[in-house]
This record gives sequence, structure tokens and C-alpha cells, in this order.
Amino acid sequence: MDYFLVLFKEYRHSIVAAATIIISLLLLLSVRPGTRSPGFVEDVALDVVGGIQDVIQSPVGVYQDFSKRIVQLQEMDLENQRFRQELKTLRPLGTQVIELEMENQRLRQLLEMSIEPKLRSLGARVVGDTSTAFANVLLINIGRSHGSRINASVLVPEGVVGRVVQAGTSTSLVLTLLDLNSRVPALVQRSRVKGIIAGFNGQSLTMEYVSKDADVRVGDQILTSGIAGSFPKGLVIGTIKEVQEGDIGLFRRLLVQPSVDFDRVEEVRLLIPGQGYQPSERSKPFRTTKAP
Repeated sequence: MDYFLVLFKEYRHSIVAAATIIISLLLLLSVRPGTRSPGFVEDVALDVVGGIQDVIQSPVGVYQDFSKRIVQLQEMDLENQRFRQELKTLRPLGTQVIELEMENQRLRQLLEMSIEPKLRSLGARVVGDTSTAFANVLLINIGRSHGSRINASVLVPEGVVGRVVQAGTSTSLVLTLLDLNSRVPALVQRSRVKGIIAGFNGQSLTMEYVSKDADVRVGDQILTSGIAGSFPKGLVIGTIKEVQEGDIGLFRRLLVQPSVDFDRVEEVRLLIPGQGYQPSERSKPFRTTKAP
């Protein structure tokens, strides 16, 4: 007997619930439609059974809604994975389109550069930069087989890059204006004062052998003079950013900011003298950009 008492105490809630359900069902089944109006007991039985069914059905409904939500989340995850994969595919294409557009713009600018009739023009791409603390040179992808030759002028729309110092079969080496060994006859556009543009393996240039009394100002534009046939006359080199006293008392030293950003040179144009070309100081000025 004690055993049943202990068992009842331990499971009394379950026993009461089961008994309630059984009694409610018996009462509900005892009601026959059409025989008589339901009494108080039948009403209580209906309410109890309805409440029990509602409690039983509620977790089922929640589970069904949860299952539908899980399916929706799985579908969204699969769709996101497809979108991410498509984005991985399209992103490089977008970058390539931007690069091609920028390259086309640079090439159009090269093609729009006017040249003298007796100068032949070649386009080239920079394929190597061997600049160091001791030299500033570029490697381009055309050589003798394409028409490149030593001392050919190398330009971009902004101005002079340098000149070819070595021409191989399919590549050429360009000595830039920044190199310590670079020397270019030049003049001040406004006052026509002449001098020599020299590099010193830095980011600026100097204009040497300028008379102490020469009419030069900060901001004056420097062009190639065409003397000695090293470059056609009128090519843009840069602008004066500082006027200094030279090492020798008779001359001034001009610090010149190049018009070309040498770190961003990618495509260039070579000027090859044609047959009968004779550069002269009095030749018609040639400019890659309009003078101010």
C-alpha cells in the first residue's frame, strides 16, 4: 500500500491529467446530438476537452511554422551562395572593364598628340621599370624590328619621358629625364632663356648654366630647345619651382618640377626622325600640350 502512495505522490500530476482527459472524453461521448440540450456537466466537459486539444495542438502549430521558417532560411542561404558566386565572377570582369577604359583613354591621348610631318611615331607599352637609386630607366616592348632606334624621343601626353639609349630586337631601354646621366638642351618658354636640363636620380630636375641675370621666375614652363638634335623643339619638360644660386657665381640653378609623373607611366610614344629630318633651333615649335 505504501508503494502505491509513493507512486501516486511522485506521478500525481500525470495521473490527474490523464484521469481528467479520460473523464472528459467519456462525458463528451455520452452526449448524443439531438437527444436533449447539453447540461452543465457536458459544457464543462467540452470546455476541458477543447482546452486540452488547444494545448496539444499549439506546439504542433509552432513546430510547423518553425519548419517552414527553416526551409525558407535554407532557400535564402542557397540563393545568397549563388549571389556570392556570381559576384566573384563579375568582380574581376568589372575591374578589367575599368582598366580597359583607362587604357583606352591614355591611348587616345597619345594618338591626339600632334607631330611634325617628318617625324615618325610609334606606340609602346612599358613592360619593366629598372629604376634604382643609381639609375632611372624603363623597358618598353618595341625594338629594332618595330622601328625603334637609339636617341628616339619618348613622350606621354604630359611631356617628355626620356630617350632610347639601347634598342634590342623586340625591346628598348629608355633613359628617363630623372637619370643622373640625362642631359637635355632646354629653354624657358616665356623669356627664351636657355640652359641644360639634368637629372640627379631624384623626383625633380635641375636646369644648369642659366645666366645669373637671366629673366626666370617660379612657375615658368620649360621646353626642349631642339639644339643638337637630341629632341624636337617645344616638348614640355616641366615648370620652375625654385630659383637657386649656382655653384659658380656666374650662373643660377633652377629646380624644375617634371610635367610627367614617372611612377605612373604605362604607355609611351616614340618619335623617330624620318628621311631628311634636320632639327633646327629655328624649327617650328612642337608641343605635346597647349602652352598657357
